[in-house]
Amino acid sequence: MLKPVCLIGFFEGRIFSGHEMPRNKPHPGVYLAAAAHSSIDAARCLLIQDTTVGITVGVAAWATVWACAAPPAAHAPLLQVGAARVFTGTEELRLG
Repeated sequence: MLKPVCLIGFFEGRIFSGHEMPRNKPHPGVYLAAAAHSSIDAARCLLIQDTTVGITVGVAAWATVWACAAPPAAHAPLLQVGAARVFTGTEELRLG
């Protein structure tokens, strides 16, 4: 998915997939492997997810999870499973 939007260059050598893990979602192994590869504690990671399963897995990895959901009616279920924040567009992703 990164090639069509011309972002692959930013992530080469740092792409992890659940298909490469002994256990896929809902096990948090892929997030834990990515954090370990970067020598970062998973609890210091920020994950962006758009599904309740993805959020649940991120929370299980002890990461902070922000959710992306366009209709405001979809925000409540994402917050209920542990999303720390819900945003509707990338313009809301300012970290500073």
